[in-house]
Amino acid sequence: KQINMETKTKQVEKYSPMPLIKQLDERIKNGTIVVPENYNYVAAINSAMYLLSEATDKNGRPALEVCTSKSINYALTRMVFYGLNPLYNQGYFIVYGDELRFMPSYFGDRVMGERTGITNIVARVVFENDDFECEFKDGYPVIKHVYGGGDKITYAYCLFTLPNGRRAGDVMTFAQILKSWAHSKDPNRKSQNDSPEEMAKRTVTRRALKPYINSFVGDDVVTNEN
Repeated sequence: KQINMETKTKQVEKYSPMPLIKQLDERIKNGTIVVPENYNYVAAINSAMYLLSEATDKNGRPALEVCTSKSINYALTRMVFYGLNPLYNQGYFIVYGDELRFMPSYFGDRVMGERTGITNIVARVVFENDDFECEFKDGYPVIKHVYGGGDKITYAYCLFTLPNGRRAGDVMTFAQILKSWAHSKDPNRKSQNDSPEEMAKRTVTRRALKPYINSFVGDDVVTNEN
């Protein structure tokens, strides 16, 4: 156990976030970077380092040993731009070769959506025996949904209230959701089989909120995860 602890310490020490924290602190103070109000980016980076000390690539090699310092800096900076903390399940890190990437989770998407002023975010799935009708008025879905049961998912939708009080959202067929999953690099793909209902709600919520998050955070920060 003593040897393992020493090895783990060396892996964490290989990359230090202190230069990045100092750089971010300077840029935040001079206004070249803006982070959400009440967001503790130092705590978020420390949380990320704690999680990364346990993270591995697909071959079981420690992420902090495999990934380049440049990619770790980029992933942590991206997390800070989003204003998210992975310790609260608001995002996760993935190792691609020698690169580290940060991706917002479903909870992170909701947090970012709420920061834009969006409220009352609700996601539902539709089953084969449900009474479901959807029409679009001025580009926004108007839905009638009465639960009828069944095992087969046919649709999923997400509705929310915009800052101007108008209801908005999106609807996806299950075929569209499956196509999205097939192209996803999300490490939680096992969850799509174990919890298709929850994952379908996550997928449609992400697509519904993305345009508003993009305009709020900035298109140069938000990229297509698929």
